[in-house]
Amino acid sequence: MAAREPCKNAVKVKTPSGKELDLVPRKVWQLNPSGRKGVKVGLFQDPETGKFFRQKVPDEYPLCG
Repeated sequence: MAAREPCKNAVKVKTPSGKELDLVPRKVWQLNPSGRKGVKVGLFQDPETGKFFRQKVPDEYPLCG
């Protein structure tokens, strides 16, 4: 498997602390349940607490990380 390029574009997400911020995901991957259309999920890091969280990203966002 080839290494993916790093994520570059920021996405507006709601952090676990309740704020809406523009963050660049660490990694984006596709979840495809059998027989259904998949969704793209990004791994983000909250700048205040340093904790990681997952959030859905738009379908047109490229896979990266």
